[in-house]
Amino acid sequence: MFEFGRELRRIMGQGGRYEPDVSLYELMTLELLITQGRGLDVEGGRVSTRSRFEPYLESALVWREYARRTGDTLALSKATTAAESAGKAAKTLSEAASAALVQAEICLLGYDLFETAELLVSAETLVATGRGAIGGDAPLLAAFTLTEGRLAARLAVRHGIGEDLEPALVAMAHIDRAIERFDALVRQTKAAKDKISAADARLERADLLMLVGLDRHDSRLMTAVINDLTALLARLDADYEPVTFVRVTQRLALAHVWAGQIDGQPQMINEGIALLTPPEEVVTYEHTPLDWVAQTHFRALALQALSELIQEDGLAEQAVAAFDLALSKALAKPLSIRAQIVNNRAACLARQAELKGDLLSLEDAEAAFKAELRQVKPGEDPVGWAILQTNLGRLYVARGDITGFMLDRAEAAYALEAAHEIFVEHGLKSLAETALENLNRVREQA
Repeated sequence: MFEFGRELRRIMGQGGRYEPDVSLYELMTLELLITQGRGLDVEGGRVSTRSRFEPYLESALVWREYARRTGDTLALSKATTAAESAGKAAKTLSEAASAALVQAEICLLGYDLFETAELLVSAETLVATGRGAIGGDAPLLAAFTLTEGRLAARLAVRHGIGEDLEPALVAMAHIDRAIERFDALVRQTKAAKDKISAADARLERADLLMLVGLDRHDSRLMTAVINDLTALLARLDADYEPVTFVRVTQRLALAHVWAGQIDGQPQMINEGIALLTPPEEVVTYEHTPLDWVAQTHFRALALQALSELIQEDGLAEQAVAAFDLALSKALAKPLSIRAQIVNNRAACLARQAELKGDLLSLEDAEAAFKAELRQVKPGEDPVGWAILQTNLGRLYVARGDITGFMLDRAEAAYALEAAHEIFVEHGLKSLAETALENLNRVREQA
């Protein structure tokens, strides 16, 4: 069906630059994406293919979608190879710009999945290379503007939003312009792909606003996100745009949770939990594994936030169970979401133990972290190793707070010092600050 639709668009002609309909990918299972990607790779490699640019470009988009849903490194590599092949097959400046844009977007996805800082440098170079060849192509201009905003937002977060708000404001300006341009395209074309792109732009804005809101403890920014995403969700159809519908719902739920946490309103957090626990799943784990895991992770965070606000032990236990459910899925070790879940689970256990004076919870968390450490090699995954060491150090600090003395002081200091050095080396300022904060607590207890 999807192959027929693609060929029909070619036969009928669409004028100007070739634009695959990415909105179709929302309905495709992982098996269909693999079949489509392989077919496009074969078509691009055929000697008889008149224009290799088109199949290679669409192949890059298909494999990128597969990687975005699964975190599969092979799919990410296939997407990169296809995008580079599309660039080599480009016959016009517009085609070359399109290929450079897709390559940049794949780099940003790789960064989101694995936090590889070098990919941001590559994305910056690719955007600068393709930007000058856009011409008067409105869809391409809108797409480049959004990618510039995404890149600027990630650079702002790495720089540290709390230190200087200017980079975040620059990123927000790019994203706002992208939203305006995609909204104009939607009014003009009514095309589903433009509607999806406009929604993606609003998701980027929501993520950035929530980060700033958390940093500033400003619930007004959360309210702005809630208003924007509520209106966006009303324009989406879960039957035809299921993946985007789920991602918008997740961000809307988080905005409720963070607003409730900042203002101390349990009802707001409950509304977020309700959004994250629908009576029927819009998409299954099999359709988009990482989105399913993210939703389970967010539900755990929401339950934890509510537990701390109303001091309910049962909710904390439900939060730990949700963290465990998210981790029970086969997540690749280098994936940043896996490290986030492990980190947040430890924080939940440590906080629970601190409130209850429960050393058994700390022992359970310590055993889990040491099991993780046995599987992580610092030479191969230094940041992942450092995150585990930071969490282990945090547990030692919590034990010292409960007991009044710290038998593991030397081990905690070593773990936190080593982690701090790695975070500084990799430019991860927020993680470096967390490690240093706990290291100072160890020294104070000494």
